[in-house]
Amino acid sequence: MTGSKLAMISRIALFVLAALAAFFIWRNGGSWLEEVDRYNWHLNMGELSISAVLLTASLALTPSGWVLICRSMGSNIPVGEMFAAWYASQLGRYIPGKIWLFAGRAGFLKARGMKAGRAAATTAYELFFTVASIGLIVMVLAVINPGVFQHTAGRTAAIAAASAILLLPLLHPVQSFICRKKGIDTGELPSIKTAAAATLIYALLWMVRGLSLFLLLKGAGLTDLQFSHSLAAAPLSWLAGYIVFFVPGGVGVREAAAAAIAAPMLIAPAAVVIAGQRLFMAMIEVILALLNNGKVNFDPTQEE
Repeated sequence: MTGSKLAMISRIALFVLAALAAFFIWRNGGSWLEEVDRYNWHLNMGELSISAVLLTASLALTPSGWVLICRSMGSNIPVGEMFAAWYASQLGRYIPGKIWLFAGRAGFLKARGMKAGRAAATTAYELFFTVASIGLIVMVLAVINPGVFQHTAGRTAAIAAASAILLLPLLHPVQSFICRKKGIDTGELPSIKTAAAATLIYALLWMVRGLSLFLLLKGAGLTDLQFSHSLAAAPLSWLAGYIVFFVPGGVGVREAAAAAIAAPMLIAPAAVVIAGQRLFMAMIEVILALLNNGKVNFDPTQEE
């Protein structure tokens, strides 16, 4: 991808995000804004700074799972190029439909010689292992603190994620059986070891995101917070936003879900703080994409 094209997509992504965030605040305006105005804000810059560092670190390491999956499926592309492709295609999540980020990654692998089917499968595995990692987290939290899932939406997302982790051990045997029937080389599939490693990588990254969210809300002066709630809010809000397929980046949905789970008694102030974190996260993603521009040349909006 050329620098000018990436810069244009970056500007469009940030504009769409800002517009949707403004609409979200306007739609929920009224009582929310009154509650935010009444709230006594006490900022702790140390906690806010640590939160920002943790979020940035998690974003910088997020492509690791996809790289691991691609390696297990025969890719020998340099890691730097793969990270660059991931960051560039990630901007496609702000286009309605959420298909562009996956199309960009698959298109990159296909352009580097991987068969179209396998290239597309890497993105499906990435999504499945991500959801499985959420299932791993929520199953542990369900034992430690069942009260985290008091909201219907949170329980529904948790059940869906838990289903993925329960199906994870069956993934490789079922795929192997299908491949043998169709004469496909099972060496092209992620091994059980790869599946477990990718799931653990994503789970660790979600834990970092959860700690970042906890410190963000605490640093903004919100009280009566529990780390377990923030740990659940980070992945479950992502899943909730992802399920709403045609909302670019899950904007509005993720902020509301995260606030409801992490700070159920202070939803409005929490949602405003989390919306600010979303803008910060979008800027970091754009910066990472621009910093890695030049390592790879492909168009993330081009279909296979």
